[in-house]
Amino acid sequence: MRPLHPGPAFALLALALGLGAPPAAHAGATWFPSTWGDVFVTTDATPEGRKLTPPTKDQPIYYRGMSLGRQLGSVRGDVEPPVRELNRFVADILAKEGYLAARPGVNEPALLLVLQWGYLTPGVDDLHWFLGYDPERDIAAQQQINFIGAEAFRTSFRSREIEMILHDAQHPIYGIIITAFEHQSARTTKPTIYWQTRIGLPTNGKSMAKALPVMLVAAGPVIGRPSEGPVMLDTDSARKGTVNLGELKFMNSFEVLGEGMIPAKTEGEKK
Repeated sequence: MRPLHPGPAFALLALALGLGAPPAAHAGATWFPSTWGDVFVTTDATPEGRKLTPPTKDQPIYYRGMSLGRQLGSVRGDVEPPVRELNRFVADILAKEGYLAARPGVNEPALLLVLQWGYLTPGVDDLHWFLGYDPERDIAAQQQINFIGAEAFRTSFRSREIEMILHDAQHPIYGIIITAFEHQSARTTKPTIYWQTRIGLPTNGKSMAKALPVMLVAAGPVIGRPSEGPVMLDTDSARKGTVNLGELKFMNSFEVLGEGMIPAKTEGEKK
């Protein structure tokens, strides 16, 4: 199993709880061809996380959400999604998969889900890790540093997934990270991490505002479900449907960092 790196999620969770400092943002550039390509979804889980039973609509898992917003970097001139609208969209996607926002006095949360997104740059960010590259699954992975061995002759036998990861890792990508912590331990100095889902897509031909909702629609069914390797999904199929941040059904389940962590009431509760 690949090592799970909570990375920015843990650093910013620590910041929110008074335990640490945030990472720096990054910058880059975007270009615009006609097709979007495939999105890679990787979910790494700890032994504790693998013991969890995946939720269903009939047997949901309740969570409390913290949104860190665009913490993975940005690029000048990009069009970014409104934070609260994207938070609601994520809640919508999660609810369809059995993850429901807990309500004080109604449902006790089992998880703290920490959400963040942004623009990642090769050479600055570890895009191989983000996209789920595992040298043990690469038949042509270099065996020794600064030494080219027999593996160099096996590059034509690589899987399409490996080829695409290595290609995408050379260019900027949009990324979304959802990290699940055990709720009870989240405010301690040693929070228990259950799983982390990373969603990555090349930035070319897109804006952040248009790309992130499509990435979430494509990745929805595999979010929070441990995988032995990255799952490659077609975003162009997801784009055939209507992805509109204005057509949301669920409450804002993710509170923005710095504005508290009590979920806002739904319109029905306000009445």
